[in-house]
Amino acid sequence: MRPEGEKPAPEVLNGLAKSFDLMKYDIGLLAKDEAAALNDAGVVAESWQKTAIDAPFTVVQSKNGNKIGFMRFPSLPNGEDIPSADLIRKITKAVKKERDNVRLLVALSDWGWVGEREYLAQNSDFVPDFLFGSGRGSGVNGRLEADERCIWVRPYDKGRTVSEIQVYAWPDRSASFSWEEPDNIRTLSTGLGDQYQDNPDVSAILQ
Repeated sequence: MRPEGEKPAPEVLNGLAKSFDLMKYDIGLLAKDEAAALNDAGVVAESWQKTAIDAPFTVVQSKNGNKIGFMRFPSLPNGEDIPSADLIRKITKAVKKERDNVRLLVALSDWGWVGEREYLAQNSDFVPDFLFGSGRGSGVNGRLEADERCIWVRPYDKGRTVSEIQVYAWPDRSASFSWEEPDNIRTLSTGLGDQYQDNPDVSAILQ
């Protein structure tokens, strides 16, 4: 749903919720406006879809037992495009607190390109290993930011692209660490062209 855009009809939101359930995601960020739209339509979000207020931090354990932390950034106030200095300080403090308890720390944001770029430009002492953004603005495919300590990924506006990050080494918390392609990281982008068939179950729901 586009920020401050027209709300989809309840039947569309219900179909999207069912489609997301079929995709079996582990975690997701539900923006403030999205949560309000679902609530107004009487649609119950999936258990893995949480707002930053409901679940600011979640840990997912991999099959090998490694803990991956996901930090949900709170939605910005309506009419604001960039995070305040106070919000950035709070996020920096939260990152510092949580990152030593997980092998990888991933931030989830709905701020849009402008807000996320402003945050990363501050080059805070403590930043997430990955920033998965969303909201207004262009896509970003694995851009190294904050002295190469954070990898920024954003979906493209019209979708039809899947971003993939291959991690070859965990971040070293005891020393100065930076991501370097292809030594410890690799980012890929796959366009979903006609060579990929639609999922018939999802297509049936969205018809």
